[in-house]
Amino acid sequence: MDHGNGHGEERLCGYLFSGYVCQVWKHMAKARGVFDGIPEKDMVTWGAMIQGYALNELPREAMDLFLQMQRENVLYRGTALIDLYAKCEKIGIKPDGNTFIGLLCGCTHAGLVDEGMQYFNSMDRVFSLTPTVEHYGCMVDLLGRAGLLDEALQMIRNMPMEANAIVWGALLGYIGTPGQLAELVLKQLIELEPWNSGNYVLLSNIYSTNLKWDEAAKIRLSMNEKGIQKSPGCSWIEVDGIVHEFLVREDICKTR
Repeated sequence: MDHGNGHGEERLCGYLFSGYVCQVWKHMAKARGVFDGIPEKDMVTWGAMIQGYALNELPREAMDLFLQMQRENVLYRGTALIDLYAKCEKIGIKPDGNTFIGLLCGCTHAGLVDEGMQYFNSMDRVFSLTPTVEHYGCMVDLLGRAGLLDEALQMIRNMPMEANAIVWGALLGYIGTPGQLAELVLKQLIELEPWNSGNYVLLSNIYSTNLKWDEAAKIRLSMNEKGIQKSPGCSWIEVDGIVHEFLVREDICKTR
């Protein structure tokens, strides 16, 4: 098939393949052969193949294909995998923790908040898997990216284990306004990473932005007392295969 006309033909190919799967859904080997022969697969094509596996109670194949799709950075929007997990338990196939990390990351990139919540809740309720700090971190990332900052904070507070700096940092990355939530998160990060100068500087800047000069001064004083110095800004340039590093307020450069 000539793909010179762009995404329109790819999408048409996807819908044609979807119709083909509906016709041969009892013969998934044939459908997979056609699928593998499609040079440019869109979301519809991937979804049709996953749905075909789910309808034929082939959850392992469906999950493997879903994770392959994630590795190729294809955004999937569909409910086939939600129904799929009920069939997994029925025929004795259980996804592990790594499978759910892949699923939750996929939901994050696709913006599928409701589906992500269903996957996360099914870990304990359906598959008797205890979510780890990594799974909670994925959920904070999912909620934060969707702009649900209050829900993300509540997720952290409901964690059965202490949230680490990665989880708090994930939430911080989605806070746009330097207000109370940012202050709370940075205080947690300073407690977890007392050596990280960046957290002190960010918190001091937030205090200054909100005209809390005394609080900003306390942060700077705390840095001095602990011997923590702000990392200088730097830039690199390559000349004749040699990388030179330039630091702010330095008259000389370092050669790497």
